[in-house]
Formats: sequence, structure tokens, C-alpha cells
Amino acid sequence: MRGAFIALFFMLLSTLQPLCAAEPEGACLELATKEIDLGDLFMDDGKQIYRLTFRNVGDVPLVITEVRTSCACTTVQHDRRKVMPEEQGVLTITFDPRKASVGMLYRVLQVHSTSRGGVEHVTLKANILE
Repeated sequence: MRGAFIALFFMLLSTLQPLCAAEPEGACLELATKEIDLGDLFMDDGKQIYRLTFRNVGDVPLVITEVRTSCACTTVQHDRRKVMPEEQGVLTITFDPRKASVGMLYRVLQVHSTSRGGVEHVTLKANILE
């Protein structure tokens, strides 16, 4: 019985595929990373800029429609141009430690696009020191 359960588990596991695997049939956003660790920052370190690359691994053009941040300490710039299949784009993320509180910080960016995957989430973390 236990062997049958293990076999069934692995069979189910093998059927799980990423949403944009094999036959995309639409735009599909692939982020270079889903977690950005800025490490230790002092409040007077000034704005930190991170360029997050992404790729359209789908078969139709992709458009980033909006990027929402969870605090005023983080802003994101992106153009609304079409990213063709297999092309790359960049999200420019600016973090201002002066607008954050002291201690460990975790913020979530919601990347909205025309991707079949819907909204992608990116976690930004930093340790803010006085």
C-alpha cells in the first residue's frame, strides 16, 4: 500500500508543469528572480536602484501593464512597450531606505501583465539600520 502511495505521489508530481511550459499559447512572463535581497542598509545610504530583468517565453507579445508596491519606500519604472517572444525587458526598482522603518523589511511587488500567468510577485527584502 505504501509503495502504491509513493508511486501515485511521484506520478502526480511529474504531471505538474510550470504554467508556461511546453506549449505557451500566449504571452508568458519569466522573471530573472522573485526575491531581491538588498542586505544591510543605513537610512542615510540614499536610494538603491535594482534592475530586474524579465523575458517573454510565450509566443505572442507581452506588456507589463502595472507594477504595484506595498509601500511608499519603493517605486518601479517600466515602459509599456510590447516585449516580443524571447525578448527581454527591465523593471527599474528604486528603494529609498529613508522612507522605511528600522529593522528587517519585506515588501512585495505585484507585476501585472498580459501574461497567461496573471500577476507575478517579487519580494524585496533589506535590513534597515540607523
